[in-house]
Amino acid sequence: MSKKTKSFREQMKISRPDVVERQSQNVRKSAIALQLRILRDAKGMTETEVSDATGMTEHWIAQLEALTGPLPSIEDLERFASACDGKVDVFISPNENDE
Repeated sequence: MSKKTKSFREQMKISRPDVVERQSQNVRKSAIALQLRILRDAKGMTETEVSDATGMTEHWIAQLEALTGPLPSIEDLERFASACDGKVDVFISPNENDE
């Protein structure tokens, strides 16, 4: 009988759960950042214009649109979206496979 080898992902979950969690956060952060950029581009605004409209610094606007880094607060997302005539919808579900 052959012993089934563990995939790289399975090995990472066991040996480095911190790295797996950080990667998971970056997936969520990337998805949020891309949506913010799409929203800003659709409105034809620059980062400076969003900064002026929200009262947030240009550096923070760039951080919100960065693919990695800390997850933004709902309040910051709402300010950004509002400045671009968008909105934020939060969906909470007991099943993470729901869309």
